[in-house]
Amino acid sequence: MKNEFSNFRSAIEWPASSYEDGLDADGYPIAPEPWRKPYIRGDESEAGDFKPASIGDSVLSLIERLGHAREIGGNCDSPIEEILGAAILMQFDRAGQPLKLCKMIDIKNAPDELVLVPQFAWGYYRSDWAILNPGCSGALLIECDGRDYHSTAEQRMHDWQKDANAHDRGYLTVRFTGSQINRNADSCARKIFDMVMA
Repeated sequence: MKNEFSNFRSAIEWPASSYEDGLDADGYPIAPEPWRKPYIRGDESEAGDFKPASIGDSVLSLIERLGHAREIGGNCDSPIEEILGAAILMQFDRAGQPLKLCKMIDIKNAPDELVLVPQFAWGYYRSDWAILNPGCSGALLIECDGRDYHSTAEQRMHDWQKDANAHDRGYLTVRFTGSQINRNADSCARKIFDMVMA
């Protein structure tokens, strides 16, 4: 039986043109190149920058973050506001830039350094966070947009009007969604830092 199968196989003539039309023997297109580079042991050319975090660094970062969250206290309306506030304070601390947390501020008696104010009241609005520079009349308003209060058309229109009024007062508004904050609050804080220090 083995010989009969081998004779049957040798008796079939495969057409030579099946590979010339760009299709393999099963009729699928032949890929001109492999879809990805083959793995080469020790090749990290596409890995990007990677710095493994030590457990000690992670614990210290967690302690620092919890300290800032405790410093903020109950002055925020939602957890995403506390998360972002702690990340902002950490970003400025790590960069060596002074940023003072002021729970209430009187612009006339403001300190001579940048201040971070939770629940900043202006006009008949209130922003989740504000970074004020006593040397300037403007401010950076930071809004944490959770899904519950910023997803309907009416809520988005209210946010747009609030941003337009802030612009008319000389304030700049930056908004982050709850997903952005929960996914990577440090990245949001880095964007805020770059905006303030630019």
